[in-house]
Amino acid sequence: MSIRIVVVDDDQVDRYLVKRALDASSIDAELHEFEAGDHFLDVMTVDEKRQEQFGQTPPPILVLLDINMPRMTGFEVLERLEASRVSDQIIVVTMYSSSSHAKDRADASKYSFVKDYAVKPITAEKLQELVDQFLVQCNA
Repeated sequence: MSIRIVVVDDDQVDRYLVKRALDASSIDAELHEFEAGDHFLDVMTVDEKRQEQFGQTPPPILVLLDINMPRMTGFEVLERLEASRVSDQIIVVTMYSSSSHAKDRADASKYSFVKDYAVKPITAEKLQELVDQFLVQCNA
């Protein structure tokens, strides 16, 4: 079963490292990249754009969301996802950040759809762990 993984990160190198981890794994996934939180939200909160990007039926999506981005932080993205009720769809967010601060972890855990917190860079093993958790969430 192919899954959809979305990386929302302004850093091209970090997005590339996720792609490399995915390539090094045995995960069957379709990778979508967004370089800004507002671009991601623009697609996710507008039905026509979401259908164009992901297909007619909103699919389960595993999102790797960076915290520190210009224009809109990862936490601002979470607020907008929650307010728009897009988070009611099967979206599982993992905060994906270079920050290992306890406050960032605690702030992320306030959102029911944030299921994990990964510190950059991500490895193929960690990505596999996130996908396994994601599949359990989708089948629950």
